[in-house]
Amino acid sequence: MSTIFTGIPGVVYYASLNILVLTLMLLLAIQLLIHRKKRAYLTLALCMAIMLVEQIVLLGAGLLGSGESPGFNFIRNLFNAASFILANMGVYQLYAETSTRLTRSVYVLLGLAVLSSIFPIVGGVYQLLLVVLVFYTVYPLLNPSRKYLLGLSFYTAAVIANLINSLVGEPLVFLQAIDNLFRVGLYAVLFVILFDRVIELMDNVYQKSTSDSLTGLYNRFYFYTTVSFMVSEKVPISIIFFDLDNFKKLNDTRGHEEGDKALKLVSSILKEEGEGVGIAGRYGGEEMVMMIEDPDVDVAELAEKIRYRIESETTVTASIGHAAYEEGLTTDQIIKNADNAMYRAKKTGKNKVVSFEAVAEVFNV
Repeated sequence: MSTIFTGIPGVVYYASLNILVLTLMLLLAIQLLIHRKKRAYLTLALCMAIMLVEQIVLLGAGLLGSGESPGFNFIRNLFNAASFILANMGVYQLYAETSTRLTRSVYVLLGLAVLSSIFPIVGGVYQLLLVVLVFYTVYPLLNPSRKYLLGLSFYTAAVIANLINSLVGEPLVFLQAIDNLFRVGLYAVLFVILFDRVIELMDNVYQKSTSDSLTGLYNRFYFYTTVSFMVSEKVPISIIFFDLDNFKKLNDTRGHEEGDKALKLVSSILKEEGEGVGIAGRYGGEEMVMMIEDPDVDVAELAEKIRYRIESETTVTASIGHAAYEEGLTTDQIIKNADNAMYRAKKTGKNKVVSFEAVAEVFNV
């Protein structure tokens, strides 16, 4: 059974695994290139294509038993070095801008890969030097990533195993197994890194589509949609509506930077107080809202606590209104009720909390 993992059967086995992983990575890189048109995905797609060709050649050589010819070893060393350079160039481009100087350096490294691959031992030493180079240039960009470090370790082990085999003359099957096994590990790690980056980009897109860029609160559309869902499910929610007092005067007298700073401070208070009991959103301008879904929360008490924190921790005050959901109310009606209560707070002195229930008769409800 162990012969599956060594010798010619091992070459065939690991090449087959690599072909599967690399095909998935190539398809992923192509899809990202089509939809995002980022240079990094072109580099990674080219890298995956080169590695895929190498593994197909390796599989064919294993099946034909011709894997020890000088020509084959040259191609394999060249493809290993070139794909490693391009893979790390692609990772670099995912996290940093590419300069003309860097692009030229990559061309020089690829040229050296061609020359060094003529001699297996020189090619092995060159690949180890590449590991050192990317450790100091690419690895710091990933903050640092343990997965990336693991991938470099896999590649280093594979290169060392291949280098030792080149030195001893008679290839050792267990070193061939290490070489093949750790290359599978390298490709798997690269796939995870690429997939993580895709998830990160998707999360960024999601955050931008649901959040206000200045305050970090949910935007109006997301807040309204969430309240609508709760109303459709007849969840007994409450809405708190905030309006910062004299905000236009603050912008006019002290500048928009001070206004933005006040918005951010108030938003952080809303996020802290809403954690675990509801969500907070920016409704527009200096207007902010909270949806409270925890039935055990005393909404009036929470609103007063937030009002006090805004007054004591920021340079502004807030007029606040709140309203509870009642069966038959629509999303627009419950938000409007909270807005009306806030309006009443603003008209009767500002910097206070008013419940819609207490002033419902004023609005003929």
